[in-house]
Amino acid sequence: MAFAVKNYLEDLETLVNMESFSTFPEGTARVAEWLRKRLDQAGWRTELIPVGESVGPCLKAVWGNPDHYDVILLGHMDTVFPVGTVQERPFSLEGDHYKGPGSADMKCGDLFMIYLAEALSSEKVQGSVCLLFNPDEEIGSRYSRPVIEREAKKADHALIMESARPNGDLVNQRKGICKYTLTFTGIASHAGVNPDKGASAINEFIRWGEKIIGLGNPEAGTTVNIGLVQSGTAPNVVAAQCRCVIDVRITQIAEGERIDRTIRAMEAQTFDSRVKVQVEGKIARPPMVPTPKTLEFCRMAENIGKAEGVQFHWQAAGGGSDGNFTSALGVPTLDGLGPVGGNGHAVTEYGVISSLEPRFRFLKSLVEAILKKQKEEV
Repeated sequence: MAFAVKNYLEDLETLVNMESFSTFPEGTARVAEWLRKRLDQAGWRTELIPVGESVGPCLKAVWGNPDHYDVILLGHMDTVFPVGTVQERPFSLEGDHYKGPGSADMKCGDLFMIYLAEALSSEKVQGSVCLLFNPDEEIGSRYSRPVIEREAKKADHALIMESARPNGDLVNQRKGICKYTLTFTGIASHAGVNPDKGASAINEFIRWGEKIIGLGNPEAGTTVNIGLVQSGTAPNVVAAQCRCVIDVRITQIAEGERIDRTIRAMEAQTFDSRVKVQVEGKIARPPMVPTPKTLEFCRMAENIGKAEGVQFHWQAAGGGSDGNFTSALGVPTLDGLGPVGGNGHAVTEYGVISSLEPRFRFLKSLVEAILKKQKEEV
């Protein structure tokens, strides 16, 4: 079954021009229905899985054994772009690039999964494959994570269909992510008349901030960023409220646990006893660390890439993906199996048209090699 770039781009235009902001459930549900229709027509067993009213459903499609997968492929249907973005800049073609909100991150990968499903069913390939699309990856897969982990536990291999890096590289390592929201509640007073009657939430935050910044550990790959601070009502008022949001990136789960313990201990013992602090958050995504089995999987992909004329190296990424979850379960996981693309989350987001055919051919050959390997090992 030949890969038709023209048809693919027409389908991609349809998908990209469907608004699917993470918290716009009608949009992601519409994408899920479009994908489901194609999968149903290809003979796959499909299921829409509700994961909450705030987001659309997950879509699961299975070929073969529903209780054990030789390989699971994961994609997300949501984008970071608010409703109305498509009207401002819909799908477009410019030279060797396709553009539009979510085109590279990652509706192009979702569509690769559909074309793969159609090819496998057309050729009546033997084996068991699961395709799982989720509606909330861009907000941490907070609703779909239990579904992802439940299905990934059934799989021997996992492929994450995010775009390949701009230079064509794949990803076999990602940092873990910890997110915290700290809410400081003090006592308001007049800053000039009776400042002693007040307890400044801002002052407490500043003291916390100095300690939190110090939790970073560059040698271990741990970064800490206080990315958002909201506080105060007027210069002459001792602030009663302050809120901050912290982003932590880790390469080792022990680092996340260390930071979590420290923040919890600080919550119980504030600098000013009159100020109360509420800590919300946790390790949102464990780090994706290549295991020996993953590295063996990497060698397999490299050999297939050479055979298909597709060259790439491996990168460690600072951002997270659903591969963090599958990897943490011990499933050998490779990421970046979509077309080549870049500038995700930006107005300059793009995918590379000339990468479509060779990257799809590589993906199909890799999946077929997995199925053949699993069959031989049975």
